[in-house]
Amino acid sequence: MPIDDQVLQAMARWPNVPAVHGWLRLVRRGRWLLVDRGAPGFDEALHGAGSEITSPPIVDFIGRNYSADAEGRWHWQNGPQRVFVDLELAPLYFRVMGEAPAQSLVTHTGYPVARISRAAADAEGNLWLETELGAGCIDDRDLGALDLSLHEAPDAQGRAGTLRLMGEHAVLTLDAAPARAFGFEPTPR
Repeated sequence: MPIDDQVLQAMARWPNVPAVHGWLRLVRRGRWLLVDRGAPGFDEALHGAGSEITSPPIVDFIGRNYSADAEGRWHWQNGPQRVFVDLELAPLYFRVMGEAPAQSLVTHTGYPVARISRAAADAEGNLWLETELGAGCIDDRDLGALDLSLHEAPDAQGRAGTLRLMGEHAVLTLDAAPARAFGFEPTPR
């Protein structure tokens, strides 16, 4: 995913700005939450979930400059400062566009998906995909729109069903936590 030119210029101008952790969260359905740890009277138990960021220009700016490092830690590059993101579930959420059989996917950050390389289901009923943009979940509001057939129980190869979206993909059951199976860090510190 590309990074804004102004962000690249700021990174070159101020290369040693320390990263921050624990104040930006990504929650289900791709909503960004700001955890204002510096606010007077901040209490982790009361304010630790954060407040939703609703400004369209800010949400768009975060989405354009959101990516993962080599260790699978997802972050927002806010000018010269890297802001690591706490993930409630997944680093990306995919919305289903169109109707079967001509459906496509777009990330919660607005990028179209070109290729699915792996599909898996977890014990909570989330449908996980590995794409060229990274790993994530189908937005739960869109699961019913998919051409997806699931079996009562996985077969001997661990296949739980078939997904017909941008080709045909075997849906495997996850035998590990999604973060471990898909190589991302949910709480980078």
